Amino acid sequence: MKYNTKVDIVYHAIRCGIERGEYLPGDRIVISRIAKANGCSEIPVREALRRLESEKVVELIPNKGAVVSSVSKSYLEQLFQVKIVLESYAARLSVDFLTKTQLKHLRKMAEQMSEAFENGNLKKSSALNYKFHMTIYRSAGNDVLSGYIDEMWNKWPIGRYTDYVPDEWYRISLKQHFDLLEAIEAKDYDKVEELIRSHKSGALRNLGRREERIPLIE
Repeated sequence: MKYNTKVDIVYHAIRCGIERGEYLPGDRIVISRIAKANGCSEIPVREALRRLESEKVVELIPNKGAVVSSVSKSYLEQLFQVKIVLESYAARLSVDFLTKTQLKHLRKMAEQMSEAFENGNLKKSSALNYKFHMTIYRSAGNDVLSGYIDEMWNKWPIGRYTDYVPDEWYRISLKQHFDLLEAIEAKDYDKVEELIRSHKSGALRNLGRREERIPLIE
C-alpha cells in the first residue's frame, strides 16, 4: 500500500504498532520519539494523532499527551451490534458465491489458526482470523458491504486482541469457524447467520476477561 504524505506514513506506523500490541491501552505515545523514528518533524505526528483520536484509537489528554484508548463498555456494545448485523448478512450472501476451492482454502486457514493458537502464537492466529472472515465477506461481491465491515474491524483494533480473551472461549471460537464452513457447504443460510451472531456475541462477552492482561474495557 502506498502512503502519499508524512501524515499517512506516521498514521500507519502508529496504528500498526497498536494492532501488533507494541502499544497497549493506557500507554503514552511520545511525539518526539515517533517523529525521530519516522524521520519527520512533530507536525505530521500531531496531525496523525488527531486523526487517530477521531477514530477513538487514541485520546489526547491535557498535560499528558496522547495515550492509547481503552474502550467503554457502551461503545463496544454498540460497535458489536453493528458488526453482528453486517457480518451475519454478508456471511449469508457468501453461501451462493464461495467455491469449493475457496472453502478448501478457508478450512486450511482455520486449521492454521488453531495450530497457531495451540503453539502460543496468538498474533498469528488473530491475523488469520481477520483474513478468514474477510475472505468470506468479500466473496459476496458487495464491495460497499465488505468495506463497511472492514472499517468496523479497524474502527478500534479490538479484533486483533485475541490474547485478551480466555483460552476456553478462544477454543470454542476456533471450532465455530469449522461449524461455519460446514453450514456454508450445506447451504444452510439460517445456520450461517446464527453461527456468526453467536460467534460475535461470544467475542463481546469474553473480550477483556483474560486475567493476566491489563484491563481493556473501562
